[in-house]
Amino acid sequence: MYPRTHNGIVKKKQQGAALILFAVLLLLVATATFFTYFDSSQYKVERERRTFQALAEAKVALIGWSVGHSQFPGILPFPDRSNLDGDYDGNSDCVNTGLGYPHLLGKLPIVAQTAPCVGTGATQYGLASNLTDGHGERLWYAVSRNLIRTSTAVGSLVINPAIADTPTYPWLIVRDKNGQIISNRVAAVILAPGPAVGAQNRSGGLAGPAAYLDSVTIAGNTYSNADSTLPNEDFIMAEDMINVSATHPTYQQPYEFNDRLVYITIDELLAALENRVIREAANLLRTYYIASAVTAANRYYPYAAALGDMDNLCEEGQLQGSLPITNPASSCTHPNPGLTLLPTWFTESRWQDYLYYAVSGDCSFATPGCVTGGITAGVQTNLHALLISAGRALAIQVRPSNNAADYLDSIENTDGDSIFDAVGTPRTAIYNDQMLIVAP
Repeated sequence: MYPRTHNGIVKKKQQGAALILFAVLLLLVATATFFTYFDSSQYKVERERRTFQALAEAKVALIGWSVGHSQFPGILPFPDRSNLDGDYDGNSDCVNTGLGYPHLLGKLPIVAQTAPCVGTGATQYGLASNLTDGHGERLWYAVSRNLIRTSTAVGSLVINPAIADTPTYPWLIVRDKNGQIISNRVAAVILAPGPAVGAQNRSGGLAGPAAYLDSVTIAGNTYSNADSTLPNEDFIMAEDMINVSATHPTYQQPYEFNDRLVYITIDELLAALENRVIREAANLLRTYYIASAVTAANRYYPYAAALGDMDNLCEEGQLQGSLPITNPASSCTHPNPGLTLLPTWFTESRWQDYLYYAVSGDCSFATPGCVTGGITAGVQTNLHALLISAGRALAIQVRPSNNAADYLDSIENTDGDSIFDAVGTPRTAIYNDQMLIVAP
């Protein structure tokens, strides 16, 4: 009896061990499944985060590139295209002649260069950072024809607030996931292509836009991020394919779309450019003041030009108006009546027509020294000189004009006294004045 009993005990022990081992294996499988799912979900979130961070950085970099350009502020670079020089080498691929809209879509240029498209004689122009999306793909980029300069162009492009509403070519368009227009005032679009979908083949690294950027058909209308044949080309922020079922009633199947994009409106670009313009003018006014006399008690700012004077001639005794520029026939009696050192791009784009200038009476040639300062901006008093960027004309404003109300947007700024709105007053749909204190 003993051996039988012993064998039964051994068998029971073996069965128990097997059950424990099986349970451990189940736990390991469940744990592995959980962490696989968890890791996959976390990786997706991280890839999305990296993609949107890259897009945001690219937008800031492009605006900075444009506004900070030493020769042609406001222009944007050509894209980097493989069909021009045989590869995506990071350069802004300039077009000399035969410019077509397909030339305005490609990868985001990143290399510092001094090609004619982006300016000659400069030390470098380039975004410098090789920005990629969460899947390691370089970002793509489309640009409005209004803001590119061919290598055969003479002089600067005329880029000022008027271009927003009266462009030479229509602005680009960005649509939402339903095909509705989000903005039709788009200067540039930056796209993250994500991984290849459907029949896209990126092997060899030289494929065109259709291998990277996607198309969708919504309610019978097809929208493609990969073509560029019209001046007002549209781009779509469609739903990601992982969120669209095969039976979705709105989207035509097969639905293959994973592009992400951000865009820059012309209004965003001009707002940043206005900041540079008004600071350039303020710096020159300060330089003018220091150079006007050896001793501080004799220093003065120039008199203003009359509003609407397309020659911007200094007017004797005028304390408010336009910036005085060059004045060979000036009626002002003081020496050097104009700001002759303004950059070429500034005057070629006639930014002087978009700045309102006010100087305190005790900072003028007749009464120099700025003993007190008689200008007020909000709560800031005893100011010597003030500039206001007038921005684009509102619906009721007509320019050129000798009426301050055609340039400035509030009663406080247009009532003719020396009190103005505060620096930093927010822009609205009916107000775009931006004040900058020149001194003190």
